[in-house]
Amino acid sequence: MKRYHSHLGRDIVLTGGSARDLAPGQFGVLAIDGGAGGWSVVHKGPDGEVVELNNEMHFELPEDALAFAKELIEMLAPQPGEAS
Repeated sequence: MKRYHSHLGRDIVLTGGSARDLAPGQFGVLAIDGGAGGWSVVHKGPDGEVVELNNEMHFELPEDALAFAKELIEMLAPQPGEAS
């Protein structure tokens, strides 16, 4: 699986478990215990704060976490007729 993805102009980075390398505004798909513990989806805000977006739920496969990240990005995208 590729490490870097883009969806609707937003960056998504697959990483080995740390959000420290994410740039502000990026989404991350993080491996928990090298992937053995599942996968988590996070977002790094403009001030560097990292928020886990899937709460306590972890995904078994990175593809599932990536799909979840893309769904979140779609929900955050301005709808036609809305101000961006």
